[in-house]
Amino acid sequence: MWILFLFGFILLASFAYAANAGAPWVPTWKKDFERIVKLADLKPGETFIELGCGNGRVCRAVAARSKGAHVIGLELSLLQVWIAWLQSRISGLTNIKIKLGNAFHTNLSSVDVVYMFLMPETYEKIRPKLEKELKPGARVITYVWPIPGWTPDVVDEAEGSQKIYLFIKKPNG
Repeated sequence: MWILFLFGFILLASFAYAANAGAPWVPTWKKDFERIVKLADLKPGETFIELGCGNGRVCRAVAARSKGAHVIGLELSLLQVWIAWLQSRISGLTNIKIKLGNAFHTNLSSVDVVYMFLMPETYEKIRPKLEKELKPGARVITYVWPIPGWTPDVVDEAEGSQKIYLFIKKPNG
């Protein structure tokens, strides 16, 4: 009995920690996956990372449609990591890795595309890290909200869907 209580407490604490660190878990709409993949424009050998991947739905969609690209899902919630890892294994995709970790403590210097569906305050907090670590030409895609202080290169709008913002890192910024 106490093992179930402990397990439940760990899962609840994991969700609470993840929600307070960047965003509560709210999944990206499936109907917007194709738009995200198109904006990412991944080439073979490039690396895509989703910061706050939840159950890994976006990562699996990107991995399935971007042959030769490396896909990483990064998540704070232990339960979500486990679910994302299990579902990626079941899917049979070999170009996807799911990791337990904090975006603020993850080196992004080798990443070509960053995808985030976090809260606007978190975008503001992570902006300096993106500016410092991302290489010129790296793409940042955000769902629903833009990154404060940045001008999007593309605002993808579709009727009945959320806005998706694409930012491309300039050589001097």
